[in-house]
Amino acid sequence: MPRIRADDYLEKRDNILDLASALFADHGYMGTKMEQIAESCGVSKSMLYHYFKKKEDILFAILQSHVTRLIKLVEAQLRDEVNLSNEEFFRHFVQLWLEPSDEVRSRHVVGMVEVRHLTPRQKAKQVKLEKTLLDLVTNVLVKINGRVGPGERRIYSLLLIGMMNWVELWYKRAGSVSPAELYTMVGRLFLDGFLNVVGEKAKHSAT
Repeated sequence: MPRIRADDYLEKRDNILDLASALFADHGYMGTKMEQIAESCGVSKSMLYHYFKKKEDILFAILQSHVTRLIKLVEAQLRDEVNLSNEEFFRHFVQLWLEPSDEVRSRHVVGMVEVRHLTPRQKAKQVKLEKTLLDLVTNVLVKINGRVGPGERRIYSLLLIGMMNWVELWYKRAGSVSPAELYTMVGRLFLDGFLNVVGEKAKHSAT
């Protein structure tokens, strides 16, 4: 007879992911054992296996939830902020990407350095989900500058994602630059260049 899920199953599962993310971020995926995750969560190892059969399943759930969260945020922005100026819209986009909670920041760091430990099937699913996010980021850039061709937009999208993704590995929120100042710096750095891009095809047709 199958085990009936408790009412707080999803809440406990998310708590496991948050605490495991912190351990992976601090000690690395390979340096963290299931026993440590169970101890951090205050549960027995057998109870932990009720939620996740293998450590790579925890990693996969962390990465899937992190990218899914970003997808939902970008979808909502593209839907709800259509009347903002380019500068306001893009600053909000940078902020939603770079202003997560401590738990989400841990998931982000894990996603940057530990994806190689996924199984081939998990990796394929993760790549598919990340492609959806890339397409949405490309839509953000279309709103800002529709003169850039599809191929170039994709490259600019990858450059933008790469720039923002690595921020969490070096930025200190208690440092001399506040989060608000950082969002403005990232926005200006990217927009000052991207808004002036015409696109290779348009350049060639004008010569």
